[in-house]
Amino acid sequence: MPMISPEYAGRLLEELTTGCPVPAAPTALSRYAFQTSDHVLIGDVAVRGYKHKNRWRLDERDIRHAGDKLASLPIDLDDLVDARLTSAEHGRTWRSQILNWFTHAAYEDQTANGCHCEGRQPCDRTRPNQHGLGCGTTRDQVDARYGQRSIASTRPLPLLTWSGTIWAIPRAYAALLDRADHITTQSAEQAARCSRCGATGDIWQWRSSSAAGYTTLCPTCTSAVTRPYKGHLQGRQYKTLPKNAQPDAFLCLLCPSPRQAMYWDHCHEHGFVRGPLCASCNTHEGGGHRFIERPGAVQHLLSCDGCRRERTVPPRHRPDIVLQTFVFDPHGPCMEQPRYRWGAIEENGAVRFRLQCGHHMPAHQWEQIVPASHVRRLVEEFVGESLKADPGTHTPTQPAS
Repeated sequence: MPMISPEYAGRLLEELTTGCPVPAAPTALSRYAFQTSDHVLIGDVAVRGYKHKNRWRLDERDIRHAGDKLASLPIDLDDLVDARLTSAEHGRTWRSQILNWFTHAAYEDQTANGCHCEGRQPCDRTRPNQHGLGCGTTRDQVDARYGQRSIASTRPLPLLTWSGTIWAIPRAYAALLDRADHITTQSAEQAARCSRCGATGDIWQWRSSSAAGYTTLCPTCTSAVTRPYKGHLQGRQYKTLPKNAQPDAFLCLLCPSPRQAMYWDHCHEHGFVRGPLCASCNTHEGGGHRFIERPGAVQHLLSCDGCRRERTVPPRHRPDIVLQTFVFDPHGPCMEQPRYRWGAIEENGAVRFRLQCGHHMPAHQWEQIVPASHVRRLVEEFVGESLKADPGTHTPTQPAS
C-alpha cells in the first residue's frame, strides 16, 4: 500500500479540501492522535495509522478518500442550527470542546485584564456578553487563541455564528461532527480492550507505545509477556548496549501498575543506564516538570552512578528540587507566598522562576532568580537526604565491561 508521512498527508489533505466550506486542519495528523485510538478522524472518516521503525505512516488512499468526502460535504451556510454550547453537555464531545475554548479564553482575559462587569467580586464568566462569550472576551481573542484548534481534523470556529441569543452552526457540519463523536466513542472503546484477553479497562493505564504502534494490555497480560527489571545493567554506559538489548521485554520501572517498557532510560549527563521505562514515563522524565514528585522517581534518577557520586540530578529536575525548600519573596504588602508558574535553568546554573500573585486581579507577575551556588547547595542537600533515606537502593557499582 502507498504509505505516506503525516506531514505529507497533511499537505495532501489541504490540497484536496481547497475551497471547501469546512476548513481542514491537517495539524491533527500527528503521532499523538493515536494515543487513545488506532485511527485519526478526518471529518467522519476514521483513518488508521501504521507505525514502522518508530515512524508513523498513513495510507495515501485513505487520505484521498477522506479528503474527497470532506470536500464534497453539502454545506449550506444559510441552513443553520443551534450548536447547543451549554455546560450541561456530558463527556468529551465537539460541543464540550468548543465550550472549553470559550471558557478558557474568558478566564485568560479576566486574569490579565480584570473583570469587566459591575460589582466588587469578579463574575463567574458564565453570562454571555454581546459576543456570546464570558465577561469581557471578544471573538477576536478567541479566534487568535483557538482559531486553529481542530475537531475531527476540521476547524469549527470559522463556521460558528453568534445570533445574539445562540451560537449557530451549519446543519450539515453539525451532523458530521455528531457522527465523528460517535466514531470517536467506538474507537476509544475498542482501544480500551486488552489485545490478548479482551478485557476492558482504563485506556490511560493499559495503553502504551511500542515500536509497532500503541498496544493495550491489562496488568495480568502485561505481566505474562514481560518481566521485572532486576538492575542487571547498573553501571553500564548506554552507548555500549547491544542492539538486541530489548527494553520491551521488561516492565516499566515507574508505572504503579504493570506496563510494558519501550526505552532504556539513561542519564544524558553521565551516560549511565537507569532502567526500562514506558514511553509515557520516559517523556515525563525528559520534560522534567514535576517528575521528582512521582513515587520512585528520585530513586530512579539516582540509579545513575555519576549523579550519585556528584550528589546531583540532571539540570531539568533542579527547579523542582529548589521548590522543595526555597522561600520566595512575597508580593509587596500581600505577605503571601506567590504561586510559581515555571522554573528554568540558566546557562550559569541559576534558576529563573516566573511567579504570580493569586490575590490580585489582574494577576501580578514577576521573576526571581535563585543563584547557581544556592541551587547547587539545595540539590546536594536533597540528594544527600534521599540517599540516607534509602541507602540500599543506591549502592555505587563498578561500570560493566
